[in-house]
Amino acid sequence: MTDLLNVDAIHTRPIMIVALAGDGPRHWSPPPAGNARPLTLDIDANPHRGLWALQLDDAVQAATEPTLLVAEGLACLAIARWAQLSPRRYVENIAGACLFAPLAFASHQAPLLRNLQPSPSVRLPFPSAVIDTRASLSIARVLELADIWGSDFADADAVPAGWRGGDSAPAALVAAAQVAGKRQRSAA
Repeated sequence: MTDLLNVDAIHTRPIMIVALAGDGPRHWSPPPAGNARPLTLDIDANPHRGLWALQLDDAVQAATEPTLLVAEGLACLAIARWAQLSPRRYVENIAGACLFAPLAFASHQAPLLRNLQPSPSVRLPFPSAVIDTRASLSIARVLELADIWGSDFADADAVPAGWRGGDSAPAALVAAAQVAGKRQRSAA
């Protein structure tokens, strides 16, 4: 598994938790660390206005040392689009990105998904890990994104427990992955 999920790495670098305005409860977040700060992107059904990209630009440029980005759902697609289209000097202060369930979204976010896809077919200019369950209905596309982005892939059931949020969705996600894994092993 990638070093980006290592608890020691989490406690040694600043973390920016990126979300979209209107996101529901988070299923994943870094283990408690005093160096984590939230960034909520003001993105709507017309992401081409670019306000959200300026927010990322400003937050990353304000960081005083290499920062780890953590995102879930469509915020992952926003980070990928921003990183792939930004000048190198804008992204050089990113230590890496943990991208949880990049294709997970609420029904009211469907227009955002349409507008953030397809993202450019370019590797991310920093180390990254895509984390999702192999039981996901969109796993083929998630694995394709991980490949395009040059990201490591980690199955959700291999993620350290400290990353799981307080609600029941991650436990259900992990349970589904474990059941799917048992089915694959028994079928073999």
